[in-house]
Amino acid sequence: MRPDFRKGFVLYKNGKGPILACPHSGPALEVTTSRDDNSETTGSLCWKKMGGTLIVSTVSRKRLWGVDFNRDIPPLKKALEFYDVFLQNQDLDTITSYKKRYGWVAKNEQDYSERLKIYQGFWGEIVDGENVILVHRQFNRLKSLPGLMDFIALTGKGVTKKKVKTIITDLNVKYYSFLKRVETGYKQAVFFETERMVAQAIKNYGLFDWKKFNASTRESFSRDLNIIQHYCKPYLFKRLQDNFTPQNYLECARSALGQIPTPPQVTFEHVFNGALAYGPRRKLFESKNRIAIEVEPSHFMNLWYPDVSADIIKDVIDALTTA
Repeated sequence: MRPDFRKGFVLYKNGKGPILACPHSGPALEVTTSRDDNSETTGSLCWKKMGGTLIVSTVSRKRLWGVDFNRDIPPLKKALEFYDVFLQNQDLDTITSYKKRYGWVAKNEQDYSERLKIYQGFWGEIVDGENVILVHRQFNRLKSLPGLMDFIALTGKGVTKKKVKTIITDLNVKYYSFLKRVETGYKQAVFFETERMVAQAIKNYGLFDWKKFNASTRESFSRDLNIIQHYCKPYLFKRLQDNFTPQNYLECARSALGQIPTPPQVTFEHVFNGALAYGPRRKLFESKNRIAIEVEPSHFMNLWYPDVSADIIKDVIDALTTA
């Protein structure tokens, strides 16, 4: 099995089977969270178990320095206009809005053309696949709980939300002992990620002050705060409302993690619903004669239990293709 090195990605082929693609496996330039940590580990284990083709991105998803294959092709004029916006990195809300839709910015027309070729080349290796599995990474976040691995059904023959939900319900029974066993470790990982978020906010704003946060940062914390408010002890949440400090926030997070009654679970469109997957929608929705699934294992699963993640993904695809 020889690797086939292409500009922006690498192909690994292993006979007949699905196409497994890791769109965000490229380098983490500038910030550590700008890649899907260890998605290629889980993807490669799936590939070894299932055969087929593995496609691993080798470019950054950062819009200045690479291509986000999961987003849409930007109009040339817009890509050129936004290059300086991203370079100056001041208008964070505008940047966030652009990133939700488009896959890159460009310094000039030649730069745009080169990135477009990489984008089209990546999807050109996927578009004819009968079964396509896109492997990502979700953060170990409070908002994900009780989920630690989220599936998204993009399109496919015989694929319905009801059917995938039934498959995942059965898998939670099958893997119950494993899920219960990793509960403590996963919750610790979630708390560590919460600490990282707080530290990053202090670094970005100089202090931990809700009034200073931009819209994107508030949105990020708000989804975790929904879990905190639901599960943590009321007197701790009241203290946080009265005094929004890092210490009070983390104490509430710790309390919520201790109160959640459900062990970690495999979920279906719990955190992600594919709404921002403009790349897959553009390239895979023309044909209904394929199965296209996105999966977001938590960083915890990709790092500590990639083999189990691969088993779960294989179980889902087997159930969809043999039913």
